[in-house]
Amino acid sequence: MSSASGLANHSLYMARLLLDAWSDQLSRNRLEKNVLEAAFAPAVRLHLLNAYGWFLLAVVRFTPLPQQPPHSTVELPGPSQGIAEPNEIAEYRDLERHGWLARLQTLPEQGIERPLPPGRLASTVARLQVEDYQGICGNLEALINRMSSSLDEC
Repeated sequence: MSSASGLANHSLYMARLLLDAWSDQLSRNRLEKNVLEAAFAPAVRLHLLNAYGWFLLAVVRFTPLPQQPPHSTVELPGPSQGIAEPNEIAEYRDLERHGWLARLQTLPEQGIERPLPPGRLASTVARLQVEDYQGICGNLEALINRMSSSLDEC
C-alpha cells in the first residue's frame, strides 16, 4: 500500500517528466506552441493537482487513502473526532485563494489575466504556459519538502 506522501512525490515526478518533454518539444519548433499546450497542459495540471491532493492527505494523516486525491482544501475530508486540523491547512487555503495554488486550480478554460503589454488597451487572457507550470511545480515541490521535514519530526 502506498503512502500519501509517496503518491504526492510520484505525481510531482510525473509532472516534471511531462514539463521536460513539453520544454523539449517547444525548443525543437516542429509543432505550434498552442498544439503542444493542448497536448501537455491538461496532463501536467492533473499531475500537479494530484500531487497537491496527496500532499494534503499526508498533512492531515488521512487513512485509508481514497482512490483519487482531493484537489483543494475544500474537498479535504474533515479531521477525525478529537483531532485538530493542522494549522498549515489555513496557509494552504490562503494560497488557494490568492497565491500560486489559485492559478493552478483555475479552470484552464477560464485562463489567467496577463499583464498588459505597453500600448495595449484591452486585457489579454491566456492559459498557463510551460513556464507557469514549471514555477508552480517548483513552488509545490518546495512546499512538500518543507512540510515533509516537519512531518518527519513529528
